[in-house]
Amino acid sequence: MQKSRSIIIGAGISGLSCGSVLRDCTVLEKENVIGGLARTLQFNDFKFDIGGHRFFTNDRSLDIFFRNLLREEIVETPRKSKIYRKGKFIDYPLRVSVVFQLNPVETFLSLFTYIHRKIKPLTEHSFEEKTKNLFGDYLYKTFFRDYTFKVWGINCSNISKELANARLQRVSLMRAIKHAFIKDKHIKSFADKIVYPEKGISRIPEVLSSGLDIELNKQVTGMVYSKNRIERIISNEAEEMACENVISTMPITQLIGFLNAPEDVKVAARSLKYRSVICVFLVLNKEHHSKNHWIYLHGTNLSGRLHEPKNWSSCMAPQDKTGICVEIFCDKGDKIWRNNDKEIAHQVIRDLPLIEKFSIEDHYVVRADYAYPIYDINYSKNLGIVKDFLSSYQNLFLLGRTGSFRYINMDTCLEEGLRLGNFLLRH
Repeated sequence: MQKSRSIIIGAGISGLSCGSVLRDCTVLEKENVIGGLARTLQFNDFKFDIGGHRFFTNDRSLDIFFRNLLREEIVETPRKSKIYRKGKFIDYPLRVSVVFQLNPVETFLSLFTYIHRKIKPLTEHSFEEKTKNLFGDYLYKTFFRDYTFKVWGINCSNISKELANARLQRVSLMRAIKHAFIKDKHIKSFADKIVYPEKGISRIPEVLSSGLDIELNKQVTGMVYSKNRIERIISNEAEEMACENVISTMPITQLIGFLNAPEDVKVAARSLKYRSVICVFLVLNKEHHSKNHWIYLHGTNLSGRLHEPKNWSSCMAPQDKTGICVEIFCDKGDKIWRNNDKEIAHQVIRDLPLIEKFSIEDHYVVRADYAYPIYDINYSKNLGIVKDFLSSYQNLFLLGRTGSFRYINMDTCLEEGLRLGNFLLRH
């Protein structure tokens, strides 16, 4: 039986950033590659990430760390993102210009319902009331209601208002108007540039992992524990490793299954759900598809969002061709997930607007489960029950988007991993 001071479960950015500080640790990764969701895939002469990733932080020390990590590999480009709705492009994130990109009736309704909610705000129980108060009923219905359902698979009235806090980051129509005149650099949604590794997002975990003891193809299948400590980690059903600390970035719902949780904790854990994503990469026989980094696809079509990697870095595609990565939001095991790759790709191609079908040369499909924690209306209560139980294990630490069940961005994953590593070193 091997021995290690600390065991980190999962070789994504959260786990690797923590390990880069600890050094004296072993990282167990169930896949045959590192990176988790921060992975760049190679398809012929093209590279693409699992979903578009960018780095942005208001923390100066974290920004310095990131730039020192990658140095000359960093590229910066002005951010360009759009919503595609009913044949028109709308600026995203929503800015004051949105009211001028709608027709006169829509503009009137947008302003009228926004003012109405300023005078008569709703009591905020869910994402629906929160977003109506921030943008007014008309903009909520136009830009948030149906697209949010497409992303999460549940109605806005059944989504916690905390999702608005996590994703909209205090953005409102009034703040968008103010931003038009005085730039607000403290809101990530208003960030006006893309900071990105030249050869893809996987360069971050690759550099963080340098010199670390990482064991690939090691699926955690059990834990040996005492009353308040985890003593050993079991991987691949048979291999045991003693541990002083356990840093878990694995889905919190799976972690509970390895511990002797009481029934109320198990019930709470079963209520926590994750959303999955399918990425369909299309090779196009043209230099560029558009000038945008992201295009958010509203409407009833299958596709939710697309990004063009070449617009992030010219190293992501040959000079004379490009590719687009289309994201489909779904649940693991549902009908879309079970379809074969060819069926999924052909459905995307049939439904996708703004694409010249004859320019598509090839496709590649990849699935990623546990991509987004779902903030349903009861998630906070259920998560509290689960975390209260897990806190009884003194040497167990939760980390990352899946591990802590928090919808956080890459900068927060990196920051919290570094912070935990330093904490464990001091203690």
